[in-house]
Amino acid sequence: MGRVNFRMTWILPGVIAAACVPVTEGVRRDAEPRQPAAAVAVAAEPARSDPERLARFYDRLLAMKGNELAAELDRSKEAFDRDRSELNRLQLALLLSLPGTTFRDDNTAIALLAPFARDKGHDGSSLRPLAVLLHSQLIELKRSDDSLQQQTARLKEEQRRSEALQQKLEALLDMEMKMIEREQNLPKKK
Repeated sequence: MGRVNFRMTWILPGVIAAACVPVTEGVRRDAEPRQPAAAVAVAAEPARSDPERLARFYDRLLAMKGNELAAELDRSKEAFDRDRSELNRLQLALLLSLPGTTFRDDNTAIALLAPFARDKGHDGSSLRPLAVLLHSQLIELKRSDDSLQQQTARLKEEQRRSEALQQKLEALLDMEMKMIEREQNLPKKK
């Protein structure tokens, strides 16, 4: 009898556990049971915060090429026109400030982000820190670009001056050579 009790203590929990698992025909024992599609979607797509949605949006943008980005710009503009939410505002600004695009417009992106930086109404927004960071980076980039353009203009002006001085120097050298030739061609006085 002791031997039967020993086996029962090991077999009974296994039988109880097996009874709790649903049995499906044609499914391998090591395969995952199928769940309804709605349950899978809910489990796979938990509610996301706006910063997380924005990060995923940016990840999608990085994978896109020219025409796809232009189409995404149109969709983002339409979404912002329909709903001027903080998320739509930031998505459009992010898209407009994306490097390497033909439609890049830092000035418009700065204008879209300005309310986050100056209005107290956005202080509680979960997107405000990212918006302020992007705004300040775009402002700094604009300053750098303006400075570079000023330096380029100064360099061109210096090059123009240098070329003018070079031409004057060449003209003086030419005059000196002509004077030397004249002196050599003059008859010598006796």
